[in-house]
Amino acid sequence: MSTAQELIQRVTSHIGASDTGVATVGDAAQEVTGIAVMSQATLQGLQQAATAKANLVFSYDPVFWTGGDEINRLETDALFLEKRDFIQAHKMVVVTLRDKLRDARSDLIATGMAKALGWQAENPNLFRRPRTSLLGLTKELGAKLNDKTMRVVGDPAIAVATIATSFGNTSQATGIAALNGPADVLVCGYTREWEVVEYAQDMLSAGLKKGLVLLGENASVQPAMAYCAEWIRGFVSEVPVTAIALPEPYWNP
Repeated sequence: MSTAQELIQRVTSHIGASDTGVATVGDAAQEVTGIAVMSQATLQGLQQAATAKANLVFSYDPVFWTGGDEINRLETDALFLEKRDFIQAHKMVVVTLRDKLRDARSDLIATGMAKALGWQAENPNLFRRPRTSLLGLTKELGAKLNDKTMRVVGDPAIAVATIATSFGNTSQATGIAALNGPADVLVCGYTREWEVVEYAQDMLSAGLKKGLVLLGENASVQPAMAYCAEWIRGFVSEVPVTAIALPEPYWNP
């Protein structure tokens, strides 16, 4: 059997990056019985991985609710202890790949999302589509991504043909640049409401016809992580590779 460290090195090598700096929870010397790939290493996701007999988990987001899985001040938190103990009991190794996937030779998140949407990219994060309304675009996104709780800024009737995307978190600089570019609408996972959302609202008040669509983190990266599982199967054959689908965390009343 291969160890977790050997498979982590193989995956990061195929990404085109070093395994140095990869946030890892668990003993990487463990022998691997299976690989699970998921958008977020939630407790539910880890439970599904254990059921699939997968003890090496590649996740887009960290395990312990913070960048880099810093656990200071969490050592006495009951949920932290439960999740940590579950990982240890199932001899799991959990790896956060967010930044590595973004920095791949070909952005694997953008590539996977384009495939899930059936869109052809002009560049990894810019698409030119048949003209529709902002409302029509959101209906298409909702149907293709099974996203029932997205949030939208903009006039539902405005014409949309050029779409900028920034799946996952969108920073202030990235979001503002996209809204000031050629795109009619920016589609992203989420962003701070007092930064890019407020900027988009002010654009509307200034008479500019732009749109902003917030899909939510899980909906904006989960299809891409399923694509990453398929990609990993192309060079890892000694253990099963399972894509774990997580439910949408939000609901509307």
